[in-house]
Amino acid sequence: MKKLIIMLFCALILVACSSEDGADSKSANKNSEEESNTESKGDKTEEADESAAVQFRNVGMEIKGSTIQLSGEAKAKDDTFFYKFEQGDTKIVKETSVKLEKNEQGWGSFQLELELTQKVREAQVMPVITLYDKKEDGTIVNKNYFPVDLRNL
Repeated sequence: MKKLIIMLFCALILVACSSEDGADSKSANKNSEEESNTESKGDKTEEADESAAVQFRNVGMEIKGSTIQLSGEAKAKDDTFFYKFEQGDTKIVKETSVKLEKNEQGWGSFQLELELTQKVREAQVMPVITLYDKKEDGTIVNKNYFPVDLRNL
């Protein structure tokens, strides 16, 4: 069962990453050309995207009793990322920041423990944990979704 859940998460992550990359490739190329043009003129532009970036790896989820444990490694420019836990339009855990302590390669380990209430277990909508970063203006970037499959609990 754990293998099925892990495979489901991996597939979801791959689909989310590939669709985001495909949709943004044209705008990324255009932005790259614009940056080259402004730099060649001697102008330095401040890149908001550079100030907010996060990567995740080795993320795993385990459900023990009424607790969800989500752990992994993250690399963030400002050593901080955010998460929230939602079920449909209901916020189970509002936006919370996680401070990372980096290793030599710039990666920091994290472990989140989230409680499952009976109300969450009985709902028809699958709860989702979202990990992300934010730009200075508050815009959310690099969203990563982790659905919590409660069907076999």
